[in-house]
Amino acid sequence: MLSIRNILLVVAAVTPLAACVTEPSSRTAAESTNPVTLTGYGFAAGEQIAIQAVDQNTGNLVSQGTAITSATGNAFKTSSGYPYALYPWTFSAGVLAPNYWAPQSIVPDLETSQGHLEIFAAAAGTDLPTFSQAALNSLSSSGLDPLDAGAKYTDGNSTVLLDQDGVGNGPETAWVNVAGMISDSHSPYYSPVAWSVGYYTVQGNKIYGLICVPTAPGLYPVVIYNHGGINGMVGGNINGSITSSGWTTPPGGGNPDELGQCIDWAKRGWVVAMSSYRGGIMNITSSSSEFTPPPLGGWTSNGANEFCLGEVTDVLALADLVVNHAASITVGSATQQVPLRTNSKVFMYGYSHGGCITYRAVEQGAPVTAFSVIEGFTDMSLNYLNWRGAGQTAKASAQAAGAFTPSGGYFLPDANGVMGYNWRSAHYFASRGDLGIQKFKTMPIIVFHGDIDFGNPVFLDEPAEIAADIGATNIFVGPTGLAALTALPCIAGPVGAPIPDTTSMPTASCPISFTAMNTGDSCVSGGAVPGELPLCAVVPLPLTPPAGQAQQLHYMVVYHNMDHTNGGLAIKETFNRFAELNFHRQPGCDGVEIGINCASD
Repeated sequence: MLSIRNILLVVAAVTPLAACVTEPSSRTAAESTNPVTLTGYGFAAGEQIAIQAVDQNTGNLVSQGTAITSATGNAFKTSSGYPYALYPWTFSAGVLAPNYWAPQSIVPDLETSQGHLEIFAAAAGTDLPTFSQAALNSLSSSGLDPLDAGAKYTDGNSTVLLDQDGVGNGPETAWVNVAGMISDSHSPYYSPVAWSVGYYTVQGNKIYGLICVPTAPGLYPVVIYNHGGINGMVGGNINGSITSSGWTTPPGGGNPDELGQCIDWAKRGWVVAMSSYRGGIMNITSSSSEFTPPPLGGWTSNGANEFCLGEVTDVLALADLVVNHAASITVGSATQQVPLRTNSKVFMYGYSHGGCITYRAVEQGAPVTAFSVIEGFTDMSLNYLNWRGAGQTAKASAQAAGAFTPSGGYFLPDANGVMGYNWRSAHYFASRGDLGIQKFKTMPIIVFHGDIDFGNPVFLDEPAEIAADIGATNIFVGPTGLAALTALPCIAGPVGAPIPDTTSMPTASCPISFTAMNTGDSCVSGGAVPGELPLCAVVPLPLTPPAGQAQQLHYMVVYHNMDHTNGGLAIKETFNRFAELNFHRQPGCDGVEIGINCASD
């Protein structure tokens, strides 16, 4: 008799013509230059299985051929006594062309994004169920017959393979230190911190990063922070400043204090990693003889800003280094190097552009235990229409949605350019199930946003889409009446479909509901939007689920009067509680507070 692992099936017995795809596991890592072979089962001998792959230039399905089930099968019975047989099939797709892994002909920067192959197998016009690795593991250990187990554990209807290195590229190179030092924690309770600026190479680009670790022995969770902005914007790089005494101070210029943030987390018992991304700058000024400052203008990563494309590849590479190759990395001063000592837990979070990067990295298989996004972009087509509706020109709206070209031009989300928007959009991939596989069902997720739309580059309707994709509980912190919001703008029709050039605003209204909490908190009760919200009370999560429902682990918390830049203190206590509950240690500075010295937080 075939093993459970090799005969994974299916859907319910009421659809007797159904079949399944068993190999490869969906949403797992693969190399785009390797051949792809699908295997599965059907209920009938000689059944035709149609194989189609998504052309990432157009989003359209393209036939790859047909598989035929074997003439002989294996007999089984369900727990209720229903008899059936399984007939195996195999389809060798070979090495699929690069356009099936990522867009190749819209603008050059799309070619540097990760590979995301999506293949559908269909019998009698019905897409066949698939299984992620976690779903396969649950199925294999269930003790159920294949039909019952398959119906219980299937978590997709397409086979998605992820090339985290990018199409046609190999893995990142090793981490190389450039400069570093040992920083005293300025506290009797915390460890000194070893930290280094270094670089690694991704797709031929030298990418600078920052790693901070406790000097005390022990095994520590990893936190990967993805900063906001792009080079040329305030906050668009990684910044820091060191005084003559060797302590950190805010970098000035309105920039966040990423170095202080890195040290603050590390002294509390975390291994911290940050990437400057391609085209970005690592700029740490120093008045201390212990740290060699960068050349004038900072250490600059190769490549160009791509806005949530190649930057995701850069972050996936850094995550691979600190999680899977930690034993080969040491950081600190010339006289004291400290190894990365990590446990199995990884927290990733990001702000704004970094929030978009976080969503896409997690969808693309980043090895995280939990993640959080603050004011992150999720849907560039909706972002484009939001700005069109706010009176912006098509060009300005496209550029606000990240749809710019390396030469400074732009493109629209029409039939020729929409995949350039989709590949920047976590919602496009989440709507296709990338955040719905089994591992995410038990993964803690929290999204923070504000209710101030106009002037905020990420309108509230964007995170609302992701909240719906992951089945989040939506919480509103503010006056009770404002929590009665029941709908937000959205786009009618299939997610990711082209948008006619004549469309100048969102085309539909989508329902949403909120649970009002902390309604009397004075931090959000003002009539005017402050430059910086005051500290808000903690939102006591997780909530107790209603009777008969699974534990609630996914949340979107929206604050009244919070815009894109003023919410660092507002979210602080709730963000801290989320980290403490899931990693059992105190987090550091969240990195989105204005004008503070994170390391003294």
